Amino acid sequence: MTSKLTLNIFHKVVATLLAVTLIPLCTLWYVANNTAERELSANIFQNLTATMDTASTRINGWDDSNLRMLRQAGRLNDIIGMKSERQVPVLTAIGQAYDSYLVFTIAPDGKNIARNDGGNLVNYADRSYFKDVMGGAPVGRQVVISKTTGKPSLLLGSPIRSDSNQLLGVIAMGLNLGDISQAVTDARVGKTGHAILLDATNKVIAHSDAQKVKTALQDFSTHRALKTAGITTGPQAYENDGKEMIGYMRKLPQGWTMLVEQEYDEAFAPLDKMKKEGRMLIIVTIVLVIGVAYLLGKALTRPINELTVIADKLSKGDFDVDFTQNKRGDEIGSLGRAIERLGISIKLAMDRLRSKSSA
Repeated sequence: MTSKLTLNIFHKVVATLLAVTLIPLCTLWYVANNTAERELSANIFQNLTATMDTASTRINGWDDSNLRMLRQAGRLNDIIGMKSERQVPVLTAIGQAYDSYLVFTIAPDGKNIARNDGGNLVNYADRSYFKDVMGGAPVGRQVVISKTTGKPSLLLGSPIRSDSNQLLGVIAMGLNLGDISQAVTDARVGKTGHAILLDATNKVIAHSDAQKVKTALQDFSTHRALKTAGITTGPQAYENDGKEMIGYMRKLPQGWTMLVEQEYDEAFAPLDKMKKEGRMLIIVTIVLVIGVAYLLGKALTRPINELTVIADKLSKGDFDVDFTQNKRGDEIGSLGRAIERLGISIKLAMDRLRSKSSA
């Protein structure tokens, strides 16, 4: 035969107290956790966006300033004349004013006409920025490791047009990316957050880790962030190089890509701390509830067990019992007094039966 599972008062008290305490506590913890997660996610998005805005504004401002100057220079008569002796003084002045290591002009066939550094004339027909401008693009850009400086540099090209809008050639300049690198390096989020700037072919222009751009433009085409859906509209989590990250990405007007990312554990550390504290609170609450239930259950079951023993003795005709619970003012006292009266009634009845049987 199988025994039936029965719950005594202690079990019922524990279950009741746990239900009354834990159901609202867990509900409150769940709601608070979801609210905190939404607020923290919004805060992370704001931090990444603010960092992105600051860095991209500096980069766009720097690029726009140089491009405006180059376009204005391309409209000067000395440049439009496409004569080396007239162009060199203008190119030299531009190089000094804009801290450019090289300012030069290129004929439609790719041959170098004039340059500010006095170096040998070079054929630039194979350069992508030259091809872009000659192909009709309003501006040509190419990021390379400069042979002159050994550092990443931007080659910026703009068309030279006659008064009749005829394309006469290209004016270009080589710019050190120190300002851009500084803007990217300054873009920090917490201890692990950083920014990365990629060119149109996903090669690193600037990175907080100088080793990424020291000797060559590292290809970041396989970076997981570039393959993560929705990362251009809001922060998304992904794993890269064995670390879980959260990042936000934006395309810049130059065709470059700016990525701001932070280690996931650092970004969500406050939420993890809150979850751990919440779990600890629930565990402590369970222990306290069981302790209180144990004490309360014992306080209830001890007098009831005593009354049960007394009732059992009375049922067997043993009237030598001591009622200790009948002085209580609660329900247990009432039960004790009722059993005491029952015992008296049983004793009187048994005495009458004995009297009748002896008569």
